[in-house]
Amino acid sequence: MFEAFPSPFHDVLHTNYAASATETQAIHALLAASFDELSNLAEEIDSAQKTLDRLVSRHTLLKAHVDAHLALTSPFRRLPPEILSEIFIQCLPTDRNPTRSLTEAPLLLTMISKDLRELALSIPQLWTNIHVHLPQCPSNGQVDVDEMDALIHRRREGIEAWLNRSRCLPLSISVHLSGYGRLTGSDSASHISFLKSIVAFAPRWKRVQLHLSSFFVNLLNTLVNDLKPEDVPWLESVEIFYNSGVENGRASAGVYPSYTGNHKPPLIPLNDLIIRAPSLQSFAVHHHTQNLHQLQLPWSNLTDLTMQSRRGGSRLTLDQTIHVLASSPNLSTCTLGVMLTSNDSGFEVPDDVMLNSLRALSLYFSLPPSDDDDNLPASNVENRFHSLFSVIRAPLLSKLAFIAKGFEFRRGLDYIPFQPLLKRSGCKLEDLYLSCPLKSQDVLVSCLRTLPTVTHIYLESCTPSQNHSFDIEWSPTSIQIVDDIFIGHLTVTDSDPTPVCPRLEKLVLTECKHVSEEALVSFAQSRAYGAPRCATGEITCLKLLDVRFPRARTEHAANSTDASLSSKIDQLHSEGVVVNWKYPAPEIMPSTPIPDSPWEGLPTSPYSGWDPEFLSKHVRD
Repeated sequence: MFEAFPSPFHDVLHTNYAASATETQAIHALLAASFDELSNLAEEIDSAQKTLDRLVSRHTLLKAHVDAHLALTSPFRRLPPEILSEIFIQCLPTDRNPTRSLTEAPLLLTMISKDLRELALSIPQLWTNIHVHLPQCPSNGQVDVDEMDALIHRRREGIEAWLNRSRCLPLSISVHLSGYGRLTGSDSASHISFLKSIVAFAPRWKRVQLHLSSFFVNLLNTLVNDLKPEDVPWLESVEIFYNSGVENGRASAGVYPSYTGNHKPPLIPLNDLIIRAPSLQSFAVHHHTQNLHQLQLPWSNLTDLTMQSRRGGSRLTLDQTIHVLASSPNLSTCTLGVMLTSNDSGFEVPDDVMLNSLRALSLYFSLPPSDDDDNLPASNVENRFHSLFSVIRAPLLSKLAFIAKGFEFRRGLDYIPFQPLLKRSGCKLEDLYLSCPLKSQDVLVSCLRTLPTVTHIYLESCTPSQNHSFDIEWSPTSIQIVDDIFIGHLTVTDSDPTPVCPRLEKLVLTECKHVSEEALVSFAQSRAYGAPRCATGEITCLKLLDVRFPRARTEHAANSTDASLSSKIDQLHSEGVVVNWKYPAPEIMPSTPIPDSPWEGLPTSPYSGWDPEFLSKHVRD
């Protein structure tokens, strides 16, 4: 190896060798010239560094000088206020109301420059929508009451200033006040003052979303008691998230008042205004505690309707469901919770319900508790389903969600209940969300073969319960609904060039316990852009495969080398197929939530496709 500096000691350099006295003198003599050169080099480096520092400083000053002058010629500065206003408006969130966060529009737009701040504050359209959350005052005394009152006071003033900038335009407001029990004293007064500020803008309400506990339901109804229908001429949409006593996964027993005897649970917020609002077109209520069939809504005016509760007793009966649909002929989207009971509601229902505008329908079914007198025998379930789906016609129906999670203790259905609806309607279904136990895989495959126009499929909980103690006729044979055989029915092969659902673009599987990674990749490859039958247009190219595995990742999937799954997935991504799959993550302690986040109360699901109500929410997309 070439040495830059030859040395007679090269054999012992970089070792633990100790030089003798004679060798030490020789080494000092050898390095004398090197010491002098090191000193000279240090002086040159110091001089060069000073020159470099001077040049960098000069460059920085000159660049700032040039940039300051070029900024005067920026095309952005020549844009007229009308164009800038439209750009600012396009910065607003499109899937929710904006928050008071400085990291997003419109408040972010006020922090760019003085001129742009003045412009942003002068654009009414930037300030017509807002989401506001009030944090709950902890009962452990960690937050001073006066501090909480000051926070609510500042928030009220901020909301008033925000909405006043919108001038006379219609407003979209979402308010999150969930998690509260009864409030007293100054704490109650500050909240009342806050709600009064919201109510003061009622004449300009267009869309209102409320997430309230029972205390605020009564309080809000009291505050709007003097309002008349003509006081809310623009109110088109009301959505209510009703807190029935369990919030954020924790029981709140003892916090909310109990109701006994002739006392009834709180009414729906804004009840009197809702039933008489002249422009109301969209009504949604979640987690309500009482049956809302008697709610006197302007049914014939509604285009969007949601009544979905976790409590079976507050869901509509089957006859009430038919009556609601018959009374709402102009619905475009509809989500309902239905309780299948053995008793009718005592009134006649029509034999034919025509819904000419309905495009998205989501139905949640449940059974009464097994010890309930109104419990429906399993043998009558099919008849009750048929009595509903055989009377509905919806020729424009394109999105359907069928959820029957109350049947997990049964053997599973040996039929698809909604097929009479599809047959009567003659509709071209595009999105299907199915969550109910099926008796066999053939039931599912046969159903999908009748739906050649389906582009999006969401499958969840299709396997029947394996607890035979609930059913004396239960067979010990394991039944798998979604497995490699099922995926094979969707896969394009030489032996089966026309698979089930040839137009499928999106497949979401939430419980892939018995499906292998290899089968899923083969399915995706057969429908990717590069596949022969997809390239010719005979089969629609797949765009998304979203899978959740309830099991640990298999060793083969983790260690594949020759035909690596990861390389195949990368190839699919390059061909336009998004492949997402997740395995169970190790359990970790949840992080402490932010007590006062601007986004509190907004949807947090990372993928809205998991929610069957997604079908209704995005029907116009």
